[in-house]
Amino acid sequence: MLKTEKIKKEIDILPKDMLEEVEKFIKNLKSRKKTVRKKSSLLSELAEVSTDIDMPVDFSKQHDHYLYDTYH
Repeated sequence: MLKTEKIKKEIDILPKDMLEEVEKFIKNLKSRKKTVRKKSSLLSELAEVSTDIDMPVDFSKQHDHYLYDTYH
């Protein structure tokens, strides 16, 4: 049995009051599919996170100190 057939059978046996939720879920999935997510690099992810949290300005130079509490 194909996956689509299995899903259709499950929908057929759902109570009527749940069908509205299923419809909303399907619409949500369709809208997510249309949204093309740009693949980002690790560096761009780190840059984005660093603006969200309060990091020391010398974090890149002193990362061992901040991570492991050691000074070099």
